[in-house]
Amino acid sequence: MYPNIRVGANYGLPVPYQTVISPALSNGTQIHVSGIATGNRFEVNLKNYQDDVVLHVNPRFDDNALILNSAQHGLWGQEERHGLPIYRGTPFTMVILATDCNFNIAVNNTHICDFYQRTPMYLAQLVEVKGDINLESVQVYPGSGSMGSGMGYCPPPPPSAGRDFIVESGFPSAPPPFVGSGVPSIQSCRIHTGSRIFVRGFIPPGANRFELNLLQGYSDSDDIAFHFNPRFDSRTIVKNYRRNNQWGQEENQPFPSYMPLIPGSSIDLQITCNTDKYTVFMNNYFIAEFYHKIPPGYVMALQYKGDIIISGIGQL
Repeated sequence: MYPNIRVGANYGLPVPYQTVISPALSNGTQIHVSGIATGNRFEVNLKNYQDDVVLHVNPRFDDNALILNSAQHGLWGQEERHGLPIYRGTPFTMVILATDCNFNIAVNNTHICDFYQRTPMYLAQLVEVKGDINLESVQVYPGSGSMGSGMGYCPPPPPSAGRDFIVESGFPSAPPPFVGSGVPSIQSCRIHTGSRIFVRGFIPPGANRFELNLLQGYSDSDDIAFHFNPRFDSRTIVKNYRRNNQWGQEENQPFPSYMPLIPGSSIDLQITCNTDKYTVFMNNYFIAEFYHKIPPGYVMALQYKGDIIISGIGQL
């Protein structure tokens, strides 16, 4: 029912190979890549649809080095070189662990190195593997969703750290090739304390507003436990509930100064059901909360409508 949220596991894969990262990278996300190196070089990239590379892992047997790097707008940063922990012709498993500030890289259960995030990790949309490798499997395990103090991104280190890469945070300038819109639509889901709903989508240029509704049923007229309604025309987020066809008192808030939500951008949104309230994160940034007016155990579906193109919905 929720194909975009399951653990991705694929075996005996063609190369080059790509798989979507969903939900978005967060603290604790693990990416496992298993295979056998067959030639001089292969690479594992965490990237977006515009070929910006958040993390580039490149074992080079002709150079006897493991190269780490990142790239934006076709411009590569400064390489970081490490010893090569993989042997040609020998099976290996590489694990990339995302933390608030770093990617930790291990091979065959041995920690090898860390890579400081030069670009916010949530910008990565794909795992790409290519080069001289017999690829056995790629597995993506969702993280805890905890943002930590760095909200999934830490400021760049000072110049003395030896990095000269210029960080340009933001969103891809063009939409990824999402498929289908289905607006308005209702997706079955059951919510309880601890539940997390993930919505991946694209806000088209010229968008005015969209809404996500947690319904106590499967029709547009059912009660709404949580109405989340960003409005670009007034730059406000409207939150509310509806019971017996009567709306409650609106809770309005201006867009946060760091609001990662603009027309022409892709979004990864997470709604978490806590004991007393819903919290909303967008692209790893906290943006809203709404205290329960209707017990969450009665929610049966998620409705989305308005100026949004949905590519995936999932639940944990």
